[in-house]
Amino acid sequence: MASVKWSITLLLTRIIHIVIADCHWWWCPEDPEGKVVGYGADPDMVSVSGVSAGAYMSIQMHVAYSASIMGSGNVAGGPYHCSEGSVRTALSSCMDKPEAIDVEGLINFTFDKEASDEIDPVSNLANHKTWIFSGTRDTAVDQGVSVALEDYCKYFMPRANIATDYSVAAGHAMITEHYGNKCSDQRNPYINGCDYPAAYYILDHIYGGALKMPSQWGVALSGDMLQFNQTQLIPSYRGSHSLDDIGFMYVPSGCRSTPGCKLHIVFHGCNQGRYKLGAEYAVATGYNEVGEENNIIMVYPQAVTSIGNGLGCFDWMGYTDNKYDLKEGVQMEFGKNIIDRVTSEHHACGFFRSQMKQKPCLGASAPPPTPTLQPTPVYC
Repeated sequence: MASVKWSITLLLTRIIHIVIADCHWWWCPEDPEGKVVGYGADPDMVSVSGVSAGAYMSIQMHVAYSASIMGSGNVAGGPYHCSEGSVRTALSSCMDKPEAIDVEGLINFTFDKEASDEIDPVSNLANHKTWIFSGTRDTAVDQGVSVALEDYCKYFMPRANIATDYSVAAGHAMITEHYGNKCSDQRNPYINGCDYPAAYYILDHIYGGALKMPSQWGVALSGDMLQFNQTQLIPSYRGSHSLDDIGFMYVPSGCRSTPGCKLHIVFHGCNQGRYKLGAEYAVATGYNEVGEENNIIMVYPQAVTSIGNGLGCFDWMGYTDNKYDLKEGVQMEFGKNIIDRVTSEHHACGFFRSQMKQKPCLGASAPPPTPTLQPTPVYC
């Protein structure tokens, strides 16, 4: 009898959502445990990017999981293992004293960790691509730090596969074509409108230079802006992993029911997580527009503050433990779990706690939509 009642409940729930929530035929009621399920994304077309601490997380993921990730984008970040697990080094050499960065030592560390099977074989990187950006007005992370990342990558990748731009008069921020503070600013939300679509340039370089650039930015999109339960993907860990319960995801309209889309994971910087900005970083940085035009699923993991991580940064300095930038690192493994789940067999049911509808945000002054835990559309 209980199973019959549960079946009736599921059927009624589905009907209600189809009628009043403008859902699609494949929509399914939420899994009772909120488990993330697959979208059948192409496992050979997975990439990552980030700004500042997110850029360090991006290159960590790229190097450690090079068998699963084929490219990275890095805005205002430095080389793999730059901090060497030291907060002091992170806040000095890896930010404003690039002359102290021992790139050769970092390369040797990379080979050592390959030999101990703590990262994937570095030979995978030979066919990969990376995109590196640093603004001329960035006084938080010296341009020399990004040059050190370029030098590091040159050891493992052909120079033609490394794109750089050090020419834009941008402050320390994620750079967009349409949204944010003035280009030279360095203040919350650390998103600057520079008439420069960094998200497009990152993805176009990684995916071969043939992506379609959106004709408009900051407009209504026909895909689904969603939030999901991150806790289902966080590995067992003693201590504070500094990961939020909720993450964001944009599923282009062409990827709802069709497998084979590309997958890109975007790591925010310090003070840019949901706890601080809500969904602003996920909806205002230009990635979703590029994803909609080119069938790229966008996932936005979210970090939070914790002891040793007062600014809510992803771990690039060892505040979790000394495996922070290896495959066994708790945040690293979490990132890999996202890849494995979204590339798994397509089954767009029970995935999310809520679904949001995007409507136009007209100009940088308009607030972006902020998701809640309620299954109610949220508008600009």
